[in-house]
Amino acid sequence: MGKLNIELCPETGICSIMKGDGTKIDLMPDEVGDMRKNLTDPKAIKRALEEVDPAFARSLDDQEINQLSKDLK
Repeated sequence: MGKLNIELCPETGICSIMKGDGTKIDLMPDEVGDMRKNLTDPKAIKRALEEVDPAFARSLDDQEINQLSKDLK
């Protein structure tokens, strides 16, 4: 199991990403779409998250970014 809890609502397309320490980010459907376009580029994923919440994006390690790229396919 990954370090992140990733919940993607099939009806709305809103995605919530929660870390084990309780920090959380909510992404709108267009933001999720932007990340999905770049799933093979970890730096692009991090940049997309930085646009929403820079502190949350900086707190993610490489393993968590890799988990996002796998879980959002």
